[in-house]
Amino acid sequence: MKRWFTWPRLLAAALGAAGGGVLLAWQLQKDDPAAMQRWMKTLALGFGQKMGAVSALAPFSLAEVCWTAAILGLLVFLVRTVWLTVRRRGHRLATLGWRLAGLVCAAVFVQAGYTAFWGVGYRAPAFYPPAPEVSAEQLERTARLFAKGANRYANAVQRDENGVFSQDLVPLFADTDRLYQNLEAAYPALAGPVRRAKPMLYSPIMSAIGFTGFYFPFTGEANVNVHAPGCMVPATIAHELAHQRGVVFEDEANFTGIAACLTGEAENIEVFRYSACMMGYLHLSNALYAADPAAWARVDSLLEAGPRADFAHNNAFWARYESPVSDAAGGVYEGFLQSHGEERGMQSYGACVDLLVQWAQGRGAL
Repeated sequence: MKRWFTWPRLLAAALGAAGGGVLLAWQLQKDDPAAMQRWMKTLALGFGQKMGAVSALAPFSLAEVCWTAAILGLLVFLVRTVWLTVRRRGHRLATLGWRLAGLVCAAVFVQAGYTAFWGVGYRAPAFYPPAPEVSAEQLERTARLFAKGANRYANAVQRDENGVFSQDLVPLFADTDRLYQNLEAAYPALAGPVRRAKPMLYSPIMSAIGFTGFYFPFTGEANVNVHAPGCMVPATIAHELAHQRGVVFEDEANFTGIAACLTGEAENIEVFRYSACMMGYLHLSNALYAADPAAWARVDSLLEAGPRADFAHNNAFWARYESPVSDAAGGVYEGFLQSHGEERGMQSYGACVDLLVQWAQGRGAL
């Protein structure tokens, strides 16, 4: 008994059992949107806000610390597994089996944690009421608003010798305390503790796999890739802050971040508004091109030198990172989203168009 049932193995079994229990509870309730919403609003969002308060004390991303520790721990575990398997000649198969069983238990526990503290939200009702269908005329009208908005705020940002966005991003992360206060009045469910997003040390790695940021539910942190083209970073900051406030679906977080930048208050608010107009136009113009290429050409001709230079830079940047690695990472993440009930997968990033059109109705300018 002492040889095989050691304390580390008992701990692994306990973690696996606990994780299995959480996943079973989720499995039994996942088709009940009301139950998922209660779970999300109480346990998941409550945990995230408490952890966010703790994480806010650190000037760096604790999420990156967790990822680093997990990767290093996994490497050490694999090396030790090989060493023990080779060393224990008479018990190689049993040793390998116990080690793999422990790894599976740890994976189940982590998966259960993600599901409990965030994944349940993909089975809850959408944050916003369904938007009405959008006509091509409405789409063109809204795209024009965002194109004009991008032109209007383009001169408010710093640019390099090539006319490309070169605003210092560091101050923007500390300039978001009032970014959501006006949007909260229109959508009270967005109310929550003021938190700040964090720039990522591993931003170049995020670029390589095609991600602009992520919300880490275990630490309640909004993490942003600052290696990506700067013109989109302010809107991405607002997007990740939307996740901190309980907006789970990516399309809704896109809309929320854009709306927050356009209605909020900040010392560098014109920089946020420019970024929001650029991101909004990106989604709207892609949808307009698919619906009516001629209308897209009319609207696209409105863009002036600043926005046009930034879009060219953004397209060239991401084209450099197109690779089997980024495709694989995107495929894994899409499958991960779909496994939790987000049937739109990565495509959901482009589905904020209906919300933008509905929200922009009656606005003469942004």
